[in-house]
Amino acid sequence: KYLIIGAGLTGLSAAYHLSDNYLLVESSDFPGGTASTVKLEGFKLDNSVHVLYFRDNSIKNWIENILKVDLLMNKRISSVWINGKYVPFPLQYNLSYLPLIERIRCANSLIHSMIRWKTNKVRQNFEEYSQSTFGNYLTQVFVRPYNEQLFGVSLSELNTDWLGDYLPKSSRYKILLSAFRVNHFGYGRNSIFYYPREGGISTLAENLSDSLKLKPMYNRTLKKIILSNNTAVLNDDSEIQYDFLINTIPLADFLSKCDSLPFEILGAADCLKKRSTTLLHLLVKGKTKRKDHWIYIADSKIPFYRITFPGNINLANCPEGYFALTIEYGGEVLDRDLVMKESIATLERIEILEKNNLIIEFYWRLIDCGYVIYDQHRKSVLEKIFPFLENNLIFSIGRYGGWEYSNMEDAILHGKNIAGKLSGLKKLH
Repeated sequence: KYLIIGAGLTGLSAAYHLSDNYLLVESSDFPGGTASTVKLEGFKLDNSVHVLYFRDNSIKNWIENILKVDLLMNKRISSVWINGKYVPFPLQYNLSYLPLIERIRCANSLIHSMIRWKTNKVRQNFEEYSQSTFGNYLTQVFVRPYNEQLFGVSLSELNTDWLGDYLPKSSRYKILLSAFRVNHFGYGRNSIFYYPREGGISTLAENLSDSLKLKPMYNRTLKKIILSNNTAVLNDDSEIQYDFLINTIPLADFLSKCDSLPFEILGAADCLKKRSTTLLHLLVKGKTKRKDHWIYIADSKIPFYRITFPGNINLANCPEGYFALTIEYGGEVLDRDLVMKESIATLERIEILEKNNLIIEFYWRLIDCGYVIYDQHRKSVLEKIFPFLENNLIFSIGRYGGWEYSNMEDAILHGKNIAGKLSGLKKLH
């Protein structure tokens, strides 16, 4: 029997591709994990930016044809708020929108970095990568304030293992040219993205859950793993024996449930670092002048780092005559009343809210494990943890179980791949 912990997209995909002989348990009462949608007062509110973009068209076809999710296609509209104005995203290829003096600073800084950082010189951390790729000026005015608020650590503490999808490789020559001419091209994998026509992003998880032969068991929290006899104990004290266990909940949380861990693994688990994320959904009467799907904030004096416009991603996400904002904060917001007051004043100052807009409702959510921290310890500790777990027939995968930065397509592929791997292993047993 396969025991799957967590009915997010990775766990659901694993169950789907295993087909049968599995038990899928989920601590909440709905599928999808963070790829779920809050439905409130006629609004559909996702947990921050959840949009689909694909490397593999077979995944898109599977979502549309097998899961029967009708997908809208959007051309990304996104901006960066920097030094008191909006600049199209990605900033590094739209420097021509900055005032002349700032464009000159960007260009001078980048030329200096091209001289200082030779192509073959090793970048020791994300700070060095940013300075060598974008120049010191762009690093200081955008990369540092945005990412340090997002991750809660200095750029020098982050390595570069996570950059592939999050920050695609940039051409210094194209960046330099963008200071003097307008860019008319989209960059990045999500320059074209897809989104369910109805129901919010949770439609994906809901349709996937509905397609399973064996439905998830909801409101079942993992209490303990007894490694010696392959037994999981749940919150109702039921005991489940498994041949293989697939974990998709945050790796650090999962390890805390395992009994009799060797000292080396306990020490490795202590080195796993994460950053929580707090979301504030504002439901607003009126219309917004902004056409953006989301906006990045590059200002350390502003308490949030990104704003999403659910109704711009899909008109069906908001009732007619209303709009919504999803505001993201790094870490846990402790004084919510004060932060909301400051945030509303800031939204008015940066011309997202108008003084005559009426906020009819708001909704807070804390995501305890928002982002994994790719620090100098991550790779080495995972090289200890994963072999130990696999020797105990436990496979920890996905954005949280695999302790990585990845997207929804990756989650589906992780589930599919582990199902194939374990089906082969079972034949050997």
